[in-house]
Parts: sequence; structure tokens; C-alpha cells
Amino acid sequence: MESETSNADYVPRSLRIFLNSLFSEADCVTKISAIGHAIIQATRPRSVIAPLQIGLGIQMHHHFSSRFLIDTLFNLGFCSSYSEVQKFEMNAAASRSTEIANENQSVVQYIADNVDHNIRSLDGFGTFHGMGIIAASTPGIKTARSVPRTNPTVPRTNPSIKEITALAKINIKFYKEQSNSFQKLKYEVFEKREIENKSWKLDLLSKICWPLKFSASWSAIMHKTSGSYPGQSNITFLPMIDLNPSDESCIYTTLHFVCKEAKQNKCTPILTFDQPLYWKAMMIVQNEPTTSSLKSLVLKLGGFHAEMSFVGSIGYLMSGSGLMNIFETVYASTAVSHMLSGKAIARAVRGHFLLDTALTALILSNIYGIPVPKIEVNSEENAEGNFTQTYDTSKVQSHDTCYTEEVSHATDLLDLFLKGDVCLADVNQSNSLDTIKEKIQQFRHSRSKYKTANLWFQYMDMICILRDFIKAERTGNWTLHLESLKAMLPYFTASGHNLYAKSAWIYLNQMECLKDKNAEVAALFEAGYHVIRRTDQYWAGISSDLAIEQALMRSIKTTGGLTRGRGMSESQRALWILSMPDCAEINSAMMSFTGTKFYSSDQHKEDGVSRQKRDTKDTMIFVSFLEERNPFIEEEGMRNIETGVSATSDVNADRAKDIGLSILKSMEGKCVSDFTFKRKHQAITLQDKPICVNVEPEIATIDPQLLFQRFIVAADSIYEDK
Repeated sequence: MESETSNADYVPRSLRIFLNSLFSEADCVTKISAIGHAIIQATRPRSVIAPLQIGLGIQMHHHFSSRFLIDTLFNLGFCSSYSEVQKFEMNAAASRSTEIANENQSVVQYIADNVDHNIRSLDGFGTFHGMGIIAASTPGIKTARSVPRTNPTVPRTNPSIKEITALAKINIKFYKEQSNSFQKLKYEVFEKREIENKSWKLDLLSKICWPLKFSASWSAIMHKTSGSYPGQSNITFLPMIDLNPSDESCIYTTLHFVCKEAKQNKCTPILTFDQPLYWKAMMIVQNEPTTSSLKSLVLKLGGFHAEMSFVGSIGYLMSGSGLMNIFETVYASTAVSHMLSGKAIARAVRGHFLLDTALTALILSNIYGIPVPKIEVNSEENAEGNFTQTYDTSKVQSHDTCYTEEVSHATDLLDLFLKGDVCLADVNQSNSLDTIKEKIQQFRHSRSKYKTANLWFQYMDMICILRDFIKAERTGNWTLHLESLKAMLPYFTASGHNLYAKSAWIYLNQMECLKDKNAEVAALFEAGYHVIRRTDQYWAGISSDLAIEQALMRSIKTTGGLTRGRGMSESQRALWILSMPDCAEINSAMMSFTGTKFYSSDQHKEDGVSRQKRDTKDTMIFVSFLEERNPFIEEEGMRNIETGVSATSDVNADRAKDIGLSILKSMEGKCVSDFTFKRKHQAITLQDKPICVNVEPEIATIDPQLLFQRFIVAADSIYEDK
């Protein structure tokens, strides 16, 4: 269907000659084929199904699921009827199996997540809660198959909706606890291993060059790196389980279904859950007898949701420090709260990375005397060209030649890397970056006794961990994935993210033992098969739990999905899921034929000129804000850099890592059922302990923000506007 030659050959030669004489365009093969198919379909409506006619109908149904649209196009003679499209969908679903095209070099992993939809019923009941499942094979293999069309004149040959529903039905297995082995599972001590982050110099290079060169962001720079990777993945939708995902029977059924599918596809069952489902699934597997088929499962903790939780930990530990005020200079106040909680993850990652660059610029300005660029922002938000760039030349010291030799050399190195003249190995051989890193460490050591500076140094360390974790997922670096997740543990415990602390610890213990239990899967993970690539690029790996969000959840809830007019009944779910692969293949073929296919650009989205200008502007806003409220000044105590509110003596958020490590130390060797987290052991933030005033006989706590708001209200009632 996507071949121009095949579609043109379908039109009789005499009709092609006639249509060629009507069109004056140089390249009109597509239009001639489309009109030729329409003429053939109109002249022989009962005996012919023109490929482009049925293809356009399926494409419209796939994207919009609108009978009105298809009927309109059919009445105009541009596509097949809605009944013909439905017949194709029914036959495609009836002839589809859950078996995945697999070869010896392909790795199949399964991902499950809860699917929730609030159905608009008359009584308000009937909200759908189910378990959605997908299978991702890496590298993906495309297989061509034909969909058989039943003869409408022969009775009882058309597939019924009951038969299709039965094909996608998963029998529920009710869970009954076999033992309490999970309660005896211990938090084992981690193996000590030292790994070399081969691209740390490129990470440093992307930050230190900003004052002298406004280049692309870290992600755009890392996008230019190259390396070996397994290839693009292919995603297949599997039937849903119509049961509340939080129910243990639903998880138990999911585990058995995945084991059965993996056995059918002759592969090891690898299943990914997010934290709540992972914890229950681990409990079920551990409590199973040794002869159970579930013991062969390799359970993975979703990395994307772990990343969101870690970003939430950063927001909690920095609460009351002025981080929210900094973000509100660029982002809307309603968005900032979601950024700090980790929900608005894309905005949060961008904001944290830009702020990390701004903090590094302040440090380099102090070390080398590099003039810090300032910005003057007009009142109109997001207006183009509404800022002017200035430099504070008063800070240029007598040793500018020093930074021209080191920082300028690093800037030239970044230019060469972006042009492709040097590779990552050449960047790693730069001695200037070692010198710059050493001087940054010396600067940090000189401020080590100041609590406010330590808090912001710790913030930069947490952003470094976040950067390493994203890098591990993007490149498929299994070792870096485990080590960066291990580095998150102290901050999970210090910030009260106890569920992720427990789950991540057990997950890391299980993965350390994977070489002994399943050496083949461990070798595949180390080769980069633990991530999924939806595009055929090196810097394109994503966590498996993010893949189900982008593929299944997006398809369900966007135009043409189940929640947009199709319905969420069992029969509709079965029909949609089983027919999806063939409908998607027809849609892809039609887009290729018409030249409207969506392609991924080789250029990273953050490497464009407009995005670079916006990132530069926002970074300069952060720098201008921080320069007036420098967190690295030499002063005792801890304070909010915006309001100036000082912390009480028991605020210890600047030692969150040490606090978290002490909690982790107390967990070592204990059973999961024996250890209990206590709030008093968590880090105390500036938000937890605002400034206090002694009032006999008790201490009254004053919220500075509420006090300021009351001052404003009082001032409005006293002074009249002039």
C-alpha cells in the first residue's frame, strides 16, 4: 500500500494514460493513483476493494474514530464505507494472536501499569480500573501479514464480538498467600564497586562554558555522543485485565499471564512495575513456593517514576531555601509547586539543569573573575526580544589571562565537539577540565563551614545524580543506572520518601544477585537491553515504565483512543487492542504513501536557535537573581536567600546525605517487616522550622509569608492610592 508503483499498477493502463493527460503537475503519481482507485471503486463497488480506499478509511478511523468523517468521505467517493472499515477491524482482531515476532537476538520485556478512566455514567458509578500490559522487543522485528476477509454471503463466517472478546480475555487467578517468606527478606549490604563515569568531563564542559559561550543545553550536547546500542524497539499492546490494579489478585494474574506469554515467545519473563505495584509483586513472588513458575520472573522497578520521586526529594529538602522563589522568576507559581513535587517532570528537569548552570557560573565568577552576564526583563512575560544582556566588568580581576587559558580552552573544546571535529575521547584527555574541577573543589572546601553554602552545594550534587540517572537511561548504561539509583537512596530516606527507599533497596539487591540467578538476562542488561528505544538513535533510550506511558496510555486517552468515543466496555477494549497492530501498520503505510509521515529529526529539540535563546534568557534571569542573593557568601547559619529568614539551630537539611546514610546504616541486615521509618530521623528543612519568637509561657511560630500578606492587607486599608 505504501508503494507508489504498486498503487499506480492497480489502475488500468488506459485509465492511467487518460488521467496523465488531465494533470499538468510534474509529479502527480499520488493523485493519479488516488483518483484512479476512487474511479475503480465507484464503478465496481461490490466486487472491488481498492487499496487506497480502504486504507484511507482505516487511517481516519485509527486517528479520529469518527463515523461522521468516514461516511462523509465515503459519500464523496474518497474512501470505503464505515461498515467495510469495521469489517476489517473485526477480521484483524479475530486473526491476531499475542505471539511476538522474535529472533535469537531480540529481547522481549513486559511492562504493566494501571489504566484508570472516569466513565461519565448516569449514576457516577462504573469508573474503570484495569491493568494495561505491553510487550517491547529489542531490536524490533516487523513482519508482514495479510488480514483475511470473510465472505459476507456465507452465513456464520463473520467473527462475532463475543469471539473477539474471548480472544482477549484473561482468566482471573485469585491470590492466596502461600507463605510469609517476604517478611524475612532482608536489606542486604550492597557490594562496593567503583565505576568510571566516562563522560563526566563533558557534563562539566556543558556547565562551565556558559558565561563565555551561550550554547545548547546538556541534553542537546549529549545527543551528539555516539556509541553502540541494540536498536529500535517494537511495542505490542496486550489484553487488559479488568480488575483493580491495587488488588493482589490482579497483580497475581498479571504475573501468571506474563509468564505464559514469555513461555510462548521462548524468552525469560522480564516485567516492570512502578513502585506500588512492584512492592506487591515482589511480595507475591517471594511468598510463592520454589516450584512456582513465578520464580523465573525478573522484576524491575520503573526508572521514570523513581526519577520523579527523586525530583520530589530535591524539592522537599530545598523547601524554604528560596528555590521556589528562584523558579517563580521564570515559571508560573502554579507550575512551580508541581515542579518541586516531581509531577511536572519535564519542566522540573529543565529548571534544575538551568539553575545548576547558573550556580556554576557564580562559582566560576568568584574563582576566575569572569564577568557574569546580567539581564533586564520587561514586564511583558515571554515576549520576544524583551531582554538585554549586560556584563558586570567590575569583577574582572588581574588574572583574566588565567581563565582565558583554562576556561577559554574549554570553550574552544566545546565548539570543536559540537562541530564534530573532536569526539568524547578527545574531551576526556583535556587537562584543563581537571584543573577547573580541582579549583571548584577548592572553592567548595573553603565554604564548607557555612550551612547555606553547603545546602546549595548539596543541591548541585543531587542535580549531578539526576543527570547521571538520565544519562544511564538514555544511553542504556546498566551499571550507571544501578549506581545512580543507589546514590539516590540517602536522599529518599532523608526526605521521607520511604516507599521508594525500601523498593529501590530491594530492587538493587535483586539486581546484584541477577548474575547468579540468571546470567543471560544480566548480560543482556549490561549490553543495554534494559531500556527501550522508540527511535533508532543512541541518545534515545527511555525507561520501560515511561514507554507504557508514551505508547499505551497516550493511545488510550488521545483522539481515536478508547476514552474518545469508542467506549471502555470489555468488547470495545478487546476489539481496539487486537486490531491495533494492523490498523497502525495501515496508517503507517498511508502516511508513507502520501508523504505525511512523522519523522524524528536528527537535531535535538533543545538544539534549535529559538530554544537556545530561551534557555539563555532564563539562565541569565537565574544568574541575576542569585548574584543579588549569593548563597555562597561567607556567613554563619542557614537562611532563605530570598526572604533572609534564618533557620533555627536544629535545621539540618544541609546534611541530608549524612542523615540519609545513617538511616540506611540502621536498615542494613534487617528484615523488611522489622524496620520502621521514623519521622524524627528525617532531615529538618527551613520550611519545617520557620523563625520563632519566644512568648511566655509558650513558643509561637510565625509564618513569614502569612505575616507579609497581613502587612499588605493592613497597608491597603491605611494608605489610599494616589
